[in-house]
Amino acid sequence: MNIYKVNNNKFKSIYISYNFTQEVNDTKIFSSYAVLASLMAKSSKSYPTQKDIEKYLNSLYGANFDVNIEKLGDLYNLEFRIEFVNKKFIPSKEELLEKILLFLKEMIYNPAQWTQDVFKREKDFILQRINERKDEKLKYGIQRAEELLCKDEPFGTYLYGEEDVVKNLSLKDIKDAYSTLINDSITVIVSGNLDGYDSIDSEIEKIFKQYDKNFNTNIENLKYNIKRQENYKYEEVKEIQDTTQSVLSLGLRIKECTPKDFYVLNVYNAILGTTPSSKLFQNVREKESLAYTVRSRYYRFKDIIVIYAGINKENYKKALDVIKIQLEDMKNGNITDIEFKSARDSLLADLIEWKDSKVAMAKMKLSNLIAFKDADISIDQMREEIKNVKIEDVINISKKIEVEKVFLLGGEIDE
Repeated sequence: MNIYKVNNNKFKSIYISYNFTQEVNDTKIFSSYAVLASLMAKSSKSYPTQKDIEKYLNSLYGANFDVNIEKLGDLYNLEFRIEFVNKKFIPSKEELLEKILLFLKEMIYNPAQWTQDVFKREKDFILQRINERKDEKLKYGIQRAEELLCKDEPFGTYLYGEEDVVKNLSLKDIKDAYSTLINDSITVIVSGNLDGYDSIDSEIEKIFKQYDKNFNTNIENLKYNIKRQENYKYEEVKEIQDTTQSVLSLGLRIKECTPKDFYVLNVYNAILGTTPSSKLFQNVREKESLAYTVRSRYYRFKDIIVIYAGINKENYKKALDVIKIQLEDMKNGNITDIEFKSARDSLLADLIEWKDSKVAMAKMKLSNLIAFKDADISIDQMREEIKNVKIEDVINISKKIEVEKVFLLGGEIDE
């Protein structure tokens, strides 16, 4: 078990993130863990119903608890997280830490004896999540680009799994998944106002050490970017749906990428499509009026970028052409000082905003631990790295980026 702390006394509360992380050898775990997480968020032996949980948390001055699942590149992470007020801000100065940690231990290591009825209810809930994914058109278009780029790789599997797999899950499958989970690599991040809690890591160790069976497996040793495809090729995929607006998404592959390119790629992505002065916003949306929304997203753990735009289907070919022109412009060095400065200033401001969120600070700590093998990189250090990025760096990295997949979600397409 590794415990990392982020102290900032601007907050009034403390956030504990207890992470089980594993490499994915079989993507069926996405289905079983989705159901497992839903079950574990709502019950334990001592708190058999969600109402019991809420009642106890209210007695702890409104502490918040939930269970989160996520993909960190090709790693799967199941996170138990709880937030509670620092004793300094309680009129009676009541110490909550031990109660909070014992509650967290209860929710993780003392699961309820789930009945078939409860199991079916949560399985149906996950099936509903899977079946409703197409209802959010823009989000679905982004996910399809991710899946096309990362086919046969863990990241290419939908977070909540596959419908057929979920339908066939048994209660024994869920219990087996739990037995696997508690032997995964454990990383604990504590973020927030730690004034008066100098020994919080020791307190966590005292309560949880007996459950840490994976002493030699640290999260920084796990492989977060597995590339199973050998022959990448350009492909356009179209999916017909009865929609009032279509979604165009492009999957871009970053070739010969290293963790050191992280800061340059963030600047590249900001120039391309994350600010009002970005190339995509100014040219696709404002100048050509081809999209009601258009942005780009850089994926730190997978060396990919996804561009997504909400368009009218008759504008498909023109919108695609205009987007590709922006990519070529960057390769050719057509980046203005205004575009570059606006992008960099936006990133620097975003990093400052991270300091306003305990969750963001914890996520940053975990991400840097995985990618850089270093949990001690500060926000200020990251800002300095961004400041050191030059236009020439962005132009050079742009030459390593190619459009690989194009996905269109919408009505009938005129060829």
